[in-house]
Amino acid sequence: MGDKNIIFFLLDTVRADDLYYGNVSPNLTGLAKEGNSYLNAVSPGTWTAPAHASIFTGKRVTEIKNVSKNFFDSKTKMDPWFVKIKFLPNNARTLASELSLRGYKSVLFSNNPFLTSYTNLALGFDKVYDLWMDSNVKYNKQLVKKVSFIIKNGEAARNAMYFVTSMFSKIIPKGIFDNMYINLRLKLDQKVADTDGTYKLDRGASDTRKELSKYLDYDYDYSKQFMFINCIEAHENYPVGRNNDIVQDKWLYLSGINELGKEDIDAFRSGYRKRISHLDKEIGKMINTLKSKGILDNATLIFASDHGQLFGEHKMLYHSLFPYEGIAKVPLFAVNFENGKPVKTREVHEENISTMEIHDAVLDLADSKIDIPDGNMGRQKYVFNEHVGISETWDEPLLRKLMGRSKSAKRIYEAKKYFNMPATAIYYKNYKLIRFNGRRPAELYDLSKDKRETENLLKSQNTQFRHIANAMLRNFSRSA
Repeated sequence: MGDKNIIFFLLDTVRADDLYYGNVSPNLTGLAKEGNSYLNAVSPGTWTAPAHASIFTGKRVTEIKNVSKNFFDSKTKMDPWFVKIKFLPNNARTLASELSLRGYKSVLFSNNPFLTSYTNLALGFDKVYDLWMDSNVKYNKQLVKKVSFIIKNGEAARNAMYFVTSMFSKIIPKGIFDNMYINLRLKLDQKVADTDGTYKLDRGASDTRKELSKYLDYDYDYSKQFMFINCIEAHENYPVGRNNDIVQDKWLYLSGINELGKEDIDAFRSGYRKRISHLDKEIGKMINTLKSKGILDNATLIFASDHGQLFGEHKMLYHSLFPYEGIAKVPLFAVNFENGKPVKTREVHEENISTMEIHDAVLDLADSKIDIPDGNMGRQKYVFNEHVGISETWDEPLLRKLMGRSKSAKRIYEAKKYFNMPATAIYYKNYKLIRFNGRRPAELYDLSKDKRETENLLKSQNTQFRHIANAMLRNFSRSA
């Protein structure tokens, strides 16, 4: 078991049910069947930064100040280009730094703007490939130059833009300005998508494969390797419509400005699955690259996601929202490779497990305490997902200034305020309790009978369910 390479594929924004039970990912589904699978894995957070920070530190999201603060109400707004926000303190001990102490060379390949050298989520890695910028802005370099002032001048440029927009709104009649605001919002969505390639099928996986090959050709020194590869293909926006003319701004739907119809949902899911299928092929090629370089002669490959995605369930779209199953449940499986071939362990674990536990499992792998993540990962009696607030907060000052002139801006502001409400999903055996830190009442579901969370048991007259919910809250609070 000594000198084992550890390769972690983080498949951003992938739901558990789409990977295990679909036919869009033959490579990944096949590997999951060969190794150890965890059918009820729960992410610790509802969006990228909290989930990654938790996995990298082995701490609950609410224990990490930098990702659990209220970005919507705080003075420190989320930077839309993620170059100034720090999701971990500079002195944080991370999984990568812990592995470096054990003699591993750690390498990060990231296609996610949250997961870069700028945000401190790359702390501890010996080498970092910030592929997001290089992979995505290549689609429209001229447009990138025009908006680069936002990156270079940061908050000052955005404040100036807010001021000009606010002053302009005051001289335009309300009715006219409201329509102008929606049209400008949609045009901005389109321009950003054209800039960073978010409507393309490939979101950087092919570039990652090429950089991985270069790294192994020129920088690989035959030391033990810890590679963390983030692939963002499954993330919105999606390649839908003839000219990507279907509105994909989730806040227009969540605020009730646009109706989320079945045709829209089907289009989003279709685009999402096309991306997963493409990613599956690229990961197959990456595994062949790792095999050809000898990395898989003795290695453990771990596959997981940081969060899932909602497609109309509970009338919600995408993630960074309340922790319902589409967001909270993620794929998780591990496969050992020897001499370039997968080892057939074929264990299936159905107990609730937090992907936060991957942190300790990887360290146990590095210390040769285990040969593969197994049932010991599911030792926590209570598993939880913590929604600490939304991630789309950078435009809060602008929305607040436009509320008096635009009813649409007001509705979006109110929707963001509402979904910013913290919420915790607690799992115990077959029960799931969602507790909201606001006026929304708690919800209890029996997932063995109601996987889609359609029947809130706390609405029934059966006092047994109230006792179960209270016991879960008490015992969870003690264990936390």
